[in-house]
Amino acid sequence: MAEEVDDKASGDVVSEASEQKSIIPEPEPVKVPDVELTVDGFGFMPKQVSMDKSKKIGRNKSKELKEILAPEAEASPCSSSSNIDIVRRFTWKTKNRMTVQVITYGATITTIHVPDKKGVPDDVIAGFDTLEEYFQPRNPYFGGTIGRYANVIRNATMSVRPMGRMYMLSSNLGPNHCNGGYVGFDKVNWRSHVVGNKVYMSHVSDRFHEGYPGTVMAQLCFEVTCDNTINIEMKCTTTEPTIINLSNAPYFNLAGHHRGAESMYDHIITINADKYTQVDDEGLVTGEKKVVGGTAFDFRVPRCLKTMLPKIPKGGYDINFCITQATAQDLTFHARALHPDTGRVLEVYSNQPGLQFYTGNRLPDPDRIVAALSGGGEEEGAEQSESEASAEDEEFRDVDGGADDQGDGKEHYGYVPLAGKGGTFYKKHGLFCLLPQNYPDAINHKNFPNSVLNPGEVYVHRIQYKFGILLGKYV
Repeated sequence: MAEEVDDKASGDVVSEASEQKSIIPEPEPVKVPDVELTVDGFGFMPKQVSMDKSKKIGRNKSKELKEILAPEAEASPCSSSSNIDIVRRFTWKTKNRMTVQVITYGATITTIHVPDKKGVPDDVIAGFDTLEEYFQPRNPYFGGTIGRYANVIRNATMSVRPMGRMYMLSSNLGPNHCNGGYVGFDKVNWRSHVVGNKVYMSHVSDRFHEGYPGTVMAQLCFEVTCDNTINIEMKCTTTEPTIINLSNAPYFNLAGHHRGAESMYDHIITINADKYTQVDDEGLVTGEKKVVGGTAFDFRVPRCLKTMLPKIPKGGYDINFCITQATAQDLTFHARALHPDTGRVLEVYSNQPGLQFYTGNRLPDPDRIVAALSGGGEEEGAEQSESEASAEDEEFRDVDGGADDQGDGKEHYGYVPLAGKGGTFYKKHGLFCLLPQNYPDAINHKNFPNSVLNPGEVYVHRIQYKFGILLGKYV
């Protein structure tokens, strides 16, 4: 009170109205966005390829294909859309504690952190810590965008109707063409720009790249929403009739990418498919569609992988399911994966007719690494490993088809370790894939869905990965 009297006695007269005007309003609290998007650099594209790698790649290509791809292959082991050197990384963070990272190299999803039922986030997809590791030939397409054509084309040949022209594609899986060839869409550095919370990436695939006809303009759009959903939209146009089948290949383990096979076996899988495409002994589609009822491919009701995998003679699933699609729906429910212990749930939606379900059968298996023995045992060990190796394991063996050096002064045959994020060693059945797509080798089977894109048409593929939590106990 004494201070107030002194202030008035000083001769300053302040009205009540002026006192109210002089009050400064409190600033409003900063509103935290539902989704925050940041951009940084992940690395640089290599300047040139070593001579050894060029020779190894060249030996597997036909003379015509080498003439087509030689200028690009000499410049880089990968490809760079419009000579982009910097590989950018985009990071989304949602208010629900989800973090997603995508890099422009291969339009690759590198990280998906989602919380479990206790609120503890963990990374649920496989990948690598550095860009150089993504360049390695043993990278099994971790999180990459697959194109021009996902899956296998038998004998690397196709005939585009109605013209009926025969085209020879690159043979990067024995005599067959797989996932776009040696330099598919997963090995190019895409152009990118940001609009709001969406990231757009684009790439131009030149005419006769990997043998494909037509120049293709591809555009991708990645978006992460506050309800922990990843939306991917893929669009393509072409200058002449060609085939298109794009997909994305994240390798999941909802318990955590580092948890291995034991936790992967606990997953409960549901797939919305009444039929699957029959394959031969080499794993290639025959053109026949079979009913899943009464077989080990029946996932129309939730089934645990621990009970289903032993029923598969080839040691795991690598099969295309024919999705049951509704006529008026844009996106159709494809599959659902649940890990009961962590409560994490993944649902996959797409507008494509097929879904490739793969359980990591060709990831490195420590039980099949055979060290060369001294004396006569060396030949015995080599013969044993060679008898176990098959053509489908080719991508995980040394390019020369011989032994691998493990750094211990011995030669090793068969599988070798594959190190990933945080020093994790990815092993057989430690991860699984759910890849929405068109049917494999659809161009060579008239009863399969159309895979030809003509000039003036727009190819559109939409994918949704929805993550959630099962709070109760699954029964």
